[in-house]
Amino acid sequence: MSRRVVALDHLPVELLYDIHAFASSPALPLTCKYLYEVFKSAPATVHADYLISCYENLAAQSASVRAFGFVSRILRYPICTQEVLEAIFRNPSCPLASSTHSTQRTVTVLPRRLFRNLAPRDDPGQRPWTDDDEPLPFLRYLYGHERISVIATNSYDGYALTRAVYAEFTPLVRFLLANEASPECKDNLAVAVAIRRRSLPLVRMLIERDGPGDVAGDSNTIAQTVKRTGGGGSGRDVVVIGKKRSSSSDIAPRSAKKRKLGDRVAVNQEMLKTAVKCDARDIVEYLMREKGCVPNMQTVLLMGQ
Repeated sequence: MSRRVVALDHLPVELLYDIHAFASSPALPLTCKYLYEVFKSAPATVHADYLISCYENLAAQSASVRAFGFVSRILRYPICTQEVLEAIFRNPSCPLASSTHSTQRTVTVLPRRLFRNLAPRDDPGQRPWTDDDEPLPFLRYLYGHERISVIATNSYDGYALTRAVYAEFTPLVRFLLANEASPECKDNLAVAVAIRRRSLPLVRMLIERDGPGDVAGDSNTIAQTVKRTGGGGSGRDVVVIGKKRSSSSDIAPRSAKKRKLGDRVAVNQEMLKTAVKCDARDIVEYLMREKGCVPNMQTVLLMGQ
């Protein structure tokens, strides 16, 4: 009597979901078009089971994976959307629900995949960037969720801010700066990109803390602060969204004169030289007259050409 062999594409979809989670292999959906479509259209709960299984298998093999953090690891996967994250947090098997993860404080790393495809919208007919364009809504969710530990906005040497500046995604630049993004990463790379894009508003926004369009000077901006819960709780970091309050009272008194804040970045001759090379004359004038940057001899010779 011959034994009948059943291929994967003949199995029930529910069984394929279980096999996918058990195998924890990213190669399985790529074996054929049918499996790819099955796993691509799977519910968020199925993706949640798969990501939890992937993390547990990797964490069992490497201590560095556990140190990297659960959320930081699963955010690397393109299927990790807001809907999938919500399904993960509801899952009883979520590693964040265990006592070992509740006491371990890790910093959440922003994956580069969220910003890799950002590009300038310079072509005619392209609409400008808005607050509703990704990844901004997803980032608001991440920064506002109480179960996600403090996010390292300057992950990968400020990759997020640099890509946002390159794309001239102004709402995203404002958001990142409000959450402690530093233009000083990689020798002021974000500022250099803004200069090469010949965008004076972005240059001012990156340099000045209270410049035009900067979140520090906008009374309608929602500020994010991190505090530690008390009262015998778990001691986790909770991101509280709201306007900043003073330490002495619940409502900060209005000041007749706004205090001048220091610049985020110290203007240097290299920035001025880059602006001269790009023939960004408004930026050259801004750096020299408003910021007092004195050109070196090489830059002076470039100006005379």
